[in-house]
Amino acid sequence: MKSLKNKNYSGFTLIEVIMAVSLSFVVLLIIYNVHILSQKTFRVSDERLEIMQNGRIVLDRLTREIRQTPKVVTPLPPGKSEIGFPPPKEIQFQDGHDLTTIQYLKYFLSGDLLTRQRLVYWFSNEPLTYVDWNASDKFGNLPQRSVLEEKTIAEYLDNLIFYGSSIVNIEIWLKRGDTAEQLITSV
Repeated sequence: MKSLKNKNYSGFTLIEVIMAVSLSFVVLLIIYNVHILSQKTFRVSDERLEIMQNGRIVLDRLTREIRQTPKVVTPLPPGKSEIGFPPPKEIQFQDGHDLTTIQYLKYFLSGDLLTRQRLVYWFSNEPLTYVDWNASDKFGNLPQRSVLEEKTIAEYLDNLIFYGSSIVNIEIWLKRGDTAEQLITSV
């Protein structure tokens, strides 16, 4: 009878196979976790980039238009924490682009969208003559208001306030998903 001890067997033992499979599984698990983490980081960075870009657009546009205005119509408190005079969440001012006609711009939040309206004020007896927002006719009547244009300027705005006496301060809060930012500027 032949002895089994003398034969030369080649191959892997069960323990070697289990170790190789376990090690491969651990390496694949690490690669998968790195991939998931990089996807999450990319998503958060993309959200932050988008809301910062929207915030920059809002502040650039508001500061440019407020600098050009001859008159801010909305009463603004001197500070953001004035007792009994909270900062407004909308602003209206005279359009400074074309001073040959009296038009006003109004910015306000509609949900999470910043909306801009172009307004005119007029009396019913002269509908093509635009007047100041606080004008009155010979009978003491206030003018009527019409919206000439309304459009969305930016999205992802969570809150918006204005305050300041000689300098208009603007604070905006933006939010998209789990990412939130606050931006402040003065004009």
